Amino acid sequence: MDSYIAHLKKCLNNIHKVIKKANDILCNISQPAVCSEVLLSSRGTDYISGVLEVYRVSKRMEGGMAMHNIEPNGLRIMFRDIELTWNNLQAFLAMCPCILQKLPPPSVLNCTTATPHLDTNPCLSRCCGICLLEGLNEEQIPEEPADSLQEHKGHLYHSSCANFWLNCVDSTLPVLSCHSSCPFCIQQKNEIL
Repeated sequence: MDSYIAHLKKCLNNIHKVIKKANDILCNISQPAVCSEVLLSSRGTDYISGVLEVYRVSKRMEGGMAMHNIEPNGLRIMFRDIELTWNNLQAFLAMCPCILQKLPPPSVLNCTTATPHLDTNPCLSRCCGICLLEGLNEEQIPEEPADSLQEHKGHLYHSSCANFWLNCVDSTLPVLSCHSSCPFCIQQKNEIL
């Protein structure tokens, strides 16, 4: 469990840095008209879209932690700091209502509605290797393409989670191994044999 917590801390720390950097950039623009011009430019809009995706990764991680009953205090504080920084960034975005309107409502970003696992060691091979959210069942249709999991070297990742990890955390995707008594993994191994 400690390796999962270290993995989550590393990712959350970098998420906070990205959102804080966006805040710092906008905070250093002294004139609201210039800030609006920057935000309304194509590069500014693309930049804010990227920061939104990074924030979405943090919300997925929050949902993955809730699903797997991971609740160390240090991570709660990191989530609070990310949320405060995001809210501050939204204050800058309020200068451009058209950009603020493009942001998804908080309910869309909420990934904590998943039912927590009763098993203290849930299967990680069915989860994103970064945010720990399980993939959707085959009959479920993802709301957005970014919500579906992609396989890479036998492990699953949301494309935006993997993109963030590779560009902002580490050049190698994390591989979180499942516990040896996982019924799903045992069944998969038996089917292969």
